[in-house]
Amino acid sequence: MATPSPNPLYLTREWRTFLSREFGDFQTPRRLVKEVVACLRESGKRWDRLLEPTCGVGNFILGAVEGHLLSDGAKVIGIELQQRHFVKACCLNEHALGSQFDLFNTSIFNVDLSSQLEWPHKGKLLVLGNPPWVTNSELGALSSDNVPTKRNLKNLNGLDAITGGSNFDIAESIWLKLIDELKDEEPTIAMLCKTSVARNIIEYASRGKLPIASALIRKIDAAKWFGASVDACLFVVEVSRNAHALSQVPVFRDLKSTSPEHVIGVLDRGLIADQRSYSEVRIVEGSFPFQWRQGLKHDAADVMELTWQRDGSLRNKLGEPVHIESDFVYPLLKSSDVAHARTTRIERAVIVTQTFVGESTTPLSTNAPRLWAYLQSHSQVFERRRSSIYQGKPVFSIFGIGPYSFAPFKVVVSGMYKSPKFVAIGPYGQRPVMMDDTCYFVPFESAMECAITATLLNSSPCRQFLESTMFRDGKRPITKKLLQRISLDGLAELASSDELRNQSTDLASHLLHDKAATNLESWDAALGSLTLKQPSLWGVDSP
Repeated sequence: MATPSPNPLYLTREWRTFLSREFGDFQTPRRLVKEVVACLRESGKRWDRLLEPTCGVGNFILGAVEGHLLSDGAKVIGIELQQRHFVKACCLNEHALGSQFDLFNTSIFNVDLSSQLEWPHKGKLLVLGNPPWVTNSELGALSSDNVPTKRNLKNLNGLDAITGGSNFDIAESIWLKLIDELKDEEPTIAMLCKTSVARNIIEYASRGKLPIASALIRKIDAAKWFGASVDACLFVVEVSRNAHALSQVPVFRDLKSTSPEHVIGVLDRGLIADQRSYSEVRIVEGSFPFQWRQGLKHDAADVMELTWQRDGSLRNKLGEPVHIESDFVYPLLKSSDVAHARTTRIERAVIVTQTFVGESTTPLSTNAPRLWAYLQSHSQVFERRRSSIYQGKPVFSIFGIGPYSFAPFKVVVSGMYKSPKFVAIGPYGQRPVMMDDTCYFVPFESAMECAITATLLNSSPCRQFLESTMFRDGKRPITKKLLQRISLDGLAELASSDELRNQSTDLASHLLHDKAATNLESWDAALGSLTLKQPSLWGVDSP
């Protein structure tokens, strides 16, 4: 039995706030614990062993005992890093559990769960709790040591492995550790977490990486219980060494519902949010013929993003007038502009310092001396950029730039909005339009191909496909991975030829400002090019 410190820490309000952020510290209310325990008791199971990997003050341990989830003589182990919680957990649970209870004052990441936990007997194991709701990037900003060993757990490639794609919740890492190190014990794991964490675990399991036999999600009201504006759930998985590929996960509206409100489907291509709705438009599932691109990333909006004034002059976000060479200034659309189709009049602009990733920016000092002087005067803004993607790159570098960025026509969608809207965009002021990195786009040389693609993507079947596959609580409901799953062939097969022809021809005329240039023959040729998946001029990645 671990011995608590006799002197609990005295914490100032500021220090408590820091700890709450550092440890994702949401202590579970006793009433919610009782509801979770009652939900688990409905299965009719009783467990012989209990592990709480981040036990806090011990509410779940006490709830499991009082709620009769455990068999007689069950062994309980708790792990808690924060000393102030460790002290309370010892005081609360020692009386209730006696010699059956062991508590360790350490981090879950310091314990090998497969070899360092001493169980006096075998039997059914329940892992119960509420791991931290905090991401590894948030911990990095706090310079915290409360982090797992950094590994590319999802086998991400390229930029995804060093930018947003690898920013996972600490809870996610705890889930992966529990399943991996306890797989021979074949536990039931039931823990509160963000629904995004649950989905990540499901998707990881779908690729055959985790031995999960079954899983279910029960939503909880995080605002009510924790004052947190995030979608959360009780996530329950059954781990089995002989598990086959996970095919579906029911989602229940709350802890008491007896039938699911929808079912998450698990496919080789990824997850689908609503299996029933998806089945009606399954023909749309496929492969997009061109590569979706992400907009410009610069992490220096105060300097790089400008606004056109009524007199035609430019100002940056600091309110400063900007006088630079116009060849390096391009019209800019942001997510809100795209989502609300505000493309007729573009008021924003962006400075483009390179034509491809990694291109030297030194020639700017000669080719654009006013721009170079402007950038140099704000060099501290670029020096403060924290992302590792800028390390070892030329000064004033940007990302999401390549030949495709300068294509005259684009189909654009915001990744940040729950209702997908695809917008066809042509040159503005005789300049190609740029997007910020919250947008995705496909570039085209042909206005007609651009118009047909936008028309197909805005069709009802495509909308139903996206709404059945995307998860609305995600930070980016629309992702590049999801967009690449759309089959233009499938959409064209479902579309009315006359309606598609009329709508796309009108749209191409609008893009070109010339009705005579959009004849029926060009429409047939453009549709054939798209549906036959001929290579795109913009399909090759830049250096």
